[in-house]
Amino acid sequence: MNKNRFISDILSQPAALKLALEKFDIDPLRPLIDLLSSGRINRIILTGMGASYYGLYPAWLLLAQNKLPAIWIDTAELIHYANNWITDQTLLWIVSQSGRSAEILHLLEQVQEKHPAMVLATTNDLNSPLAMSGGVIQPLYAEAEMSVSTRTYINTLAITQLTALVLVGMPISEEVTGLRQTADEIAGYLQDWPVRLRELKDTIGLPERLVILGRGPSLATAMNGSLILSEAARYMALGLSVPEFRHGPLEMANERLTAIVFEGVDRTAALNRRLIEELLAYEVRAFWISQRAEDMLRGFTIPSCTEIGLPISEIILIQLLCVSLAELQNFEPGNFIHIGKVTQTE
Repeated sequence: MNKNRFISDILSQPAALKLALEKFDIDPLRPLIDLLSSGRINRIILTGMGASYYGLYPAWLLLAQNKLPAIWIDTAELIHYANNWITDQTLLWIVSQSGRSAEILHLLEQVQEKHPAMVLATTNDLNSPLAMSGGVIQPLYAEAEMSVSTRTYINTLAITQLTALVLVGMPISEEVTGLRQTADEIAGYLQDWPVRLRELKDTIGLPERLVILGRGPSLATAMNGSLILSEAARYMALGLSVPEFRHGPLEMANERLTAIVFEGVDRTAALNRRLIEELLAYEVRAFWISQRAEDMLRGFTIPSCTEIGLPISEIILIQLLCVSLAELQNFEPGNFIHIGKVTQTE
């Protein structure tokens, strides 16, 4: 195992994902299903901060696509500007790998006054204030991290999407099998990680400007990718949806810009492809990220996966890019200077 803890964490993710899938249990969710089916819940609020917040986005998409009234909002905005959304008919779904960051603790104080119908707590620390606050506890089953979120992030993506499918009444056995296969594909992909790292260094290098673009489930990758590049590589990158990029930032398109564009799911892949073709016409250094090699577009392939495994597969490339950019700047990736693993100040 590599001596750098961030790289070691990256390489350990397939095993962590398989453990979480093995331990995923529907039974604790049955009271929530009953509350939803009886009409005693009229709103689901999905909330978290940082990687936990972005990791919830694909689950929110699944709820919304299946007509459940769901709101995705970061905890800081929820506690200060939108806490009136929390009523006795609200399912409050809180995701926090530590279960003890500053905003989560503040929200738990408000929960004592607001009395939501139920709290669903997805966390990695079963001794945390979040886990001890009552409600339904949903463990991430990842070994504790001391660096940037890796195992906890991909387990959040898997566990929350499976939970969303359970809440809308869909079977999950095939999805669990697909996620196990995704874990195997990632393991194979990472066997050659030094080669992949060298390819990133030689091809993307150290861009003057970098934007990461996606939509649908891949928007989680764009946003979390921007976050972890700043944490692990101390490199500022803009993470946006493809349509957001068109509404203004497209004016930055020239030879000084590097763009990473995720193909994403089939329903919007053609729209994303249209953008990268435009970017190439503007002489942008644009790279297409897909499960399939594309002869007409330069880019990188990611491990094969099912649709709910897509953001899990995609983030592996960005994690390796973090290592690449850090090493090109001559420092060790993933070491904190100004922050710690748990944010303690609002």
